[in-house]
Amino acid sequence: MLRGDALSVSAFSKVSGLRTAVLRGRLSALIPAAGARRAVNVLGITQIVSWGTTFYAPTVLATPVAADMGWSKTTVFGAFSFALVLGALLAQPVGRMIDRFGGRWTMAAGSGVAALGLAVAGVATSVTMYWAAWVILGLAMRLVLYEAAFATLARATGPEARRAISILTLYGGFASTVFWPVGWALVDAFGWRATFGIFALLNLFVCLPLHALLPSNSVPAATAEGDPPPAQAAGTLAPGERRFARIVLMLCFALFMYSNAALSAHLVDTLVVFGLTAAVAVSLATLRGVGQVAARLWEILFAARLQPMTLCLIAIGLTPVALLALAGLPLLVCAATFAFLQGASNGLITIVRGIVPLVLFGTRGYGALIGAMTAPALFSTAVAPAVHAALVDYGGHGLALSVVLLCVVMAFALAAVLAWRLRQPTRASTT
Repeated sequence: MLRGDALSVSAFSKVSGLRTAVLRGRLSALIPAAGARRAVNVLGITQIVSWGTTFYAPTVLATPVAADMGWSKTTVFGAFSFALVLGALLAQPVGRMIDRFGGRWTMAAGSGVAALGLAVAGVATSVTMYWAAWVILGLAMRLVLYEAAFATLARATGPEARRAISILTLYGGFASTVFWPVGWALVDAFGWRATFGIFALLNLFVCLPLHALLPSNSVPAATAEGDPPPAQAAGTLAPGERRFARIVLMLCFALFMYSNAALSAHLVDTLVVFGLTAAVAVSLATLRGVGQVAARLWEILFAARLQPMTLCLIAIGLTPVALLALAGLPLLVCAATFAFLQGASNGLITIVRGIVPLVLFGTRGYGALIGAMTAPALFSTAVAPAVHAALVDYGGHGLALSVVLLCVVMAFALAAVLAWRLRQPTRASTT
């Protein structure tokens, strides 16, 4: 009997030890590899500040700016939308700049430009001056936000780039969580002009010095003449597939980002239309952020070995599932599911837009490539809230949500076609 108990205890100890080892292995994925650690941690801090003080700033500052200056919200948000459109035009040139000079000084300069734009916004006395500030910020956002950071990581971390990008997006997911309440508190205490000024100082004295600490321009060592390029530099695509894949991905991301931006901007209104009060809708909308972070954690801990296009299909597929959830009962549970899944979809697509081009096309020219692919998606993001609102005015929320669903289904179909086509050579080689 004692021997049997001892064997049971021993078996239990072995199982517990195995589970502990597996758990430690999973959690270790949250720690960047040694060679990537400085770049990821520096960019993680700067991404929180950069996103929070530029892209997410209008959410907090637009209303007090409009009320104080007597401008319409359309005018105030129009400046932000124009900045996004301008950013779409600048995305590829900025990517080329990072390919040529590296991200260290490019992103440091971007922080200086962001500080200038925010300072101009803080002292603006006319619509023209306010819009000029957002023109400056349109350039700054392209120099310091995800696409620039992804290109910098691709050069600095080499084979660890996929994991580094995933961890970086986990940092970035806290930008609105940190800066929305901070922004509200600053506006309440000091006013919107001082808040813009404080945001400018954060870019100048936090982000700029940190960007200057990034590793110097890191380029894989040149191969000997005649040697094939490293796989990470060349990517996994055959030369004949590159143009097709690039066009499909550009269309796929543009269609999806229309749906994503439209749902994000009108999330609370959509929940209210389905029967919730405004207060409950606002509370449930916070689950979007929870879903975003949870999905990124899941990708890092459990999905790191998934094929990039499989992850892409999951990311896109979550949005139609979220929309279908709104048709169910009980309403409160279904609305919460919708907000959570829509956030999860957004959280994963951010990673996908960084790693799919990286794996398929490689690190060579990655900055220019991701800039070119980002341009249509940025344009969709800029126009989606206004187009969705116009569709609501014209035909109601049913029409607007139908267009959102159509766009995301088309994006999923394009991703599925590309995923199927990329598997053909593998399938052929195994038969």
